[in-house]
Amino acid sequence: MNSLKRNFFVGRKSFQRNYDSGFTLVELMITVAILSILAAVAIPAYSNYMNRAKQSDAIIGLKAAQMAEEQYYSENGAYCDTNINLLPGFSDADTTDKVYKKGEYTLKMVSNLSSATTFVIEAVWADTKKGIDDRWTISNTNNDPVLDTSKSGIKGYSVFGWIFD
Repeated sequence: MNSLKRNFFVGRKSFQRNYDSGFTLVELMITVAILSILAAVAIPAYSNYMNRAKQSDAIIGLKAAQMAEEQYYSENGAYCDTNINLLPGFSDADTTDKVYKKGEYTLKMVSNLSSATTFVIEAVWADTKKGIDDRWTISNTNNDPVLDTSKSGIKGYSVFGWIFD
């Protein structure tokens, strides 16, 4: 009887797996699949985060330009014409181009058709290599910058915009 038990257990021991030898192919494939899913979610989220951070440059620049326009209006009785470099705090070294750089964005006055009672300021980030044409505008009639949704590029402050686009 002892020899029967001994043969039974010795035979079973030969069928057991040795887990000390490393990972199996299935375990490695599952790990790679999980990492791929995490990367597929994390990379677009990071890109969206970076673009939204760049958009904050445009919004900050537009709000500062709006305040500078109101200051200019209170001092001169009219809004600034098409040269943004005339606004307080917006003078560049090169004043011939009539634009102001803020981060990736270029701020410029949109022609107000010689009307001293209105202004429109536009912030543009145009990058043809990345396919970005992001435009924000602010005027004397709206207090917050407005995204031009007719252009391709960044879709505003949507946290999950990269999922649905």
